[in-house]
Amino acid sequence: MDELIYYNARGNPQDKKHSTAFSYLVSLHTTKTFHQYRQSPSSPNASVNLSTGHGSHLLVALPEKPTLHVYLYGKESPEQYIPLPEIMTCLSTYKDPNEKTPSLLLGGSISGRLYVWSLNSGLLITVKQAHYQPLTHIAAYSGFIATGSKDSRVVIHSLNTLLINGCDDDLKSDNAFAILTDHTLPITSLNFNKGLNNDLKLVTSSLDSTVRVYSITLSSQAKLATTIVSTDAVTSVALDPAMRALYLGLNNGQIRYVPLFKANPRTKVIEAVGGLGKIVTLKPDVDYLDTFTCHQDHHKNASDLFISQLKLSLDGTLLVSGDSKGCLFVVDITTKQIRKKLKELVGQISNIELWTIKADDSKFDNSGVDKSVMRSIPILKRSIMEEKDLNNQNLLMKLTTTGPKDVWNLSKFLKDVQSEEKVFANFTSVDSQTINSSGFSINIDKTTIKDLKQEVAEKTSAFEELKSKYDELLTEYSSLVSKN
Repeated sequence: MDELIYYNARGNPQDKKHSTAFSYLVSLHTTKTFHQYRQSPSSPNASVNLSTGHGSHLLVALPEKPTLHVYLYGKESPEQYIPLPEIMTCLSTYKDPNEKTPSLLLGGSISGRLYVWSLNSGLLITVKQAHYQPLTHIAAYSGFIATGSKDSRVVIHSLNTLLINGCDDDLKSDNAFAILTDHTLPITSLNFNKGLNNDLKLVTSSLDSTVRVYSITLSSQAKLATTIVSTDAVTSVALDPAMRALYLGLNNGQIRYVPLFKANPRTKVIEAVGGLGKIVTLKPDVDYLDTFTCHQDHHKNASDLFISQLKLSLDGTLLVSGDSKGCLFVVDITTKQIRKKLKELVGQISNIELWTIKADDSKFDNSGVDKSVMRSIPILKRSIMEEKDLNNQNLLMKLTTTGPKDVWNLSKFLKDVQSEEKVFANFTSVDSQTINSSGFSINIDKTTIKDLKQEVAEKTSAFEELKSKYDELLTEYSSLVSKN
């Protein structure tokens, strides 16, 4: 098993042709580079991969133009140039758990609007005026879409509400599931924990040096569970896969480790940190016991250095971090040592994505041109769909054929049962029985069982005799103590 890393950067704003803007798809555990994309600059969190391997597409929203670059795996230059209604500052997708590829494309614009497109038809399902300043991050999971903006607010939408009211002409945000106004400065990251629906949590971070954990339920909406106050402004956050810890990227180039469970020093029992609205204030880590300083050491304490992106590996042992100078490191969390340094890019690291693949996956082999691959995606509409569009849709999908289903063979089934029965057959002359009293089976001879019962009876009588003598001695001792 291997893990893939995709990363890109902001690029040089003065390079109008984006000749120095690259993005890469590399292996996390080896030195292999799977693919390279050209002319792929984006704002923070404004690029997304629809899938991986042959036939997959990469979508990149340019930072200063209302244009979307679409890349096909195996080709370095853009395959499509799609015009957008306005400049997109962040992108995300929503994938149903039963689907292999995402079905919805979510875009946050510079005017504070949330756009929702159907990737199979290109129809613009809905547009919501969620914020009044540019969006900075979009997170979607388990039927919820959370948006963060420079206006310091976090708005949570229900996917069902967005789809039901998709054809409305108004752009109001009155149908939001929840609006969170606890932060006071621009939002920098949003993360859902990948868990059960009844234990869904949203972790938000802001430049006001706070990280807030919200518990989301359908009955009580969003409740503030924990507030973490950092020593510096928080520019990015990564969650442990098992929700055991948080990793905070700070605006001074450091990464702070924050455990969510600690052992009580008196009882030695593991207890949760925070919860029930508690405020956890982080103390300065003078000895760097919980701080990663690889970026700060590499750039010699640069003044404008900050951590722009953070991601964790599947097992939570490796931390992938990118900074505002275009450097990326893979750090071992236990030893805090740099495992790998990835190729530097121009400008701030805008996006990092991780996937888990099989080491011998044929989807990444350069086996020539596949003519059956869909090279493009539907053109994204710039006007909201109408009700008549729902009855007249052109879907662009690749239909795959499945192999013939196995027909149940009765004769083969009977032969298998007959062969399995021989395993449990007793071909010896030993007289034994099976006892299922404690969850497992044992074979004991009857004579042995009789001897064990007799031994238990003897020990029981000896115990009763000993207990009676103890009671007599205790009574005699008590009488002597009362006389004295």
